[in-house]
Amino acid sequence: MAPRQLKRLEGELASFLESSFSGLGRVERRRAMDWYVNGLLLEGERKSIDPVAGRLMEEAGEQEAMRQRLQQCVSGSAWADEEVRRRLALKLEADLPGIEALVPPPEQPSQM
Repeated sequence: MAPRQLKRLEGELASFLESSFSGLGRVERRRAMDWYVNGLLLEGERKSIDPVAGRLMEEAGEQEAMRQRLQQCVSGSAWADEEVRRRLALKLEADLPGIEALVPPPEQPSQM
């Protein structure tokens, strides 16, 4: 997804992330999770922490600081996986009542 496309989703994405992660850990980790999800959504082949940090920050020093934040969030956080999955299921159930299956469309080639 291009940065301008992500910008258009800003409010809706923030609301979704808040409903998924609020109250689950420290504020700093919650903020890092927001950055991580944004970085995953941005265009780029690799979805590991280093490339994600590079997509979020332009300067090398900032990239390293972001990499450390993301690393701490992803590998060091004590997220309650079951609680996050429960919240996601409740949100999907509320947003899509009566749906029995959700199949994502095939991935489209990136258009620049």
